[in-house]
Amino acid sequence: MADGIGSAPTPFRGKSQRVLESDAQALRQWSDESLMLSHGEGNEQAFAELLRRHQRGVLNYIYRMVQNRQIAEELTQEVFIALVKNASRYQPTAKFTTYLYTIASNIVSKEWMRRKRRPKFFSLSYWGRQDEDESDPLEHMGDDNADVLADFQRGEVSEAVNAALKKLPEHQREAFVLRRFQDLSYDEISKVTNVPVGTAKSRVVRAERALRPLLEKFREYV
Repeated sequence: MADGIGSAPTPFRGKSQRVLESDAQALRQWSDESLMLSHGEGNEQAFAELLRRHQRGVLNYIYRMVQNRQIAEELTQEVFIALVKNASRYQPTAKFTTYLYTIASNIVSKEWMRRKRRPKFFSLSYWGRQDEDESDPLEHMGDDNADVLADFQRGEVSEAVNAALKKLPEHQREAFVLRRFQDLSYDEISKVTNVPVGTAKSRVVRAERALRPLLEKFREYV
């Protein structure tokens, strides 16, 4: 037919764009749980809104766990791919952030296991070389904690924090990051890491105790 899609008048395209923008604005009022349920029914805009809300936080969490920007970005993609795969089975039995960070925690744990299985001569050379010239993605992602430090020598405090986090046992590092950087409650941390609430609290306290002397120089800012 002569009047095909390609010849649609400009006002029609503009109206469609306005409808899409209006829908996107409306979705910003929805809860995470409602967005995930809608995504499970095929709403791609709902997933886009979840991505907008949580991608940065998940990346920051994973980076602090694995201390490698490229790998953190790859693992963050895995987290959101898992969300897509599991969308139709999602049930809001807990806060969405608990669900999301449980997925992220499991993916980080698998990465840690992969590292431990690698031969020592490989891991020492490969991981050491990767970390030498790593830049903290928080400097470029607009993380609120990083923004507070913008007037100081660029990256100095972030580097100090990440270096100190490396010295913690993995379970303490994770509990501390989830609490102090991702602002999860102890109950959420308990569910994410599959330990009693008391254990989650104890891990955060021990992490803070271990980090305090390492970050004494920056105590006003962290």
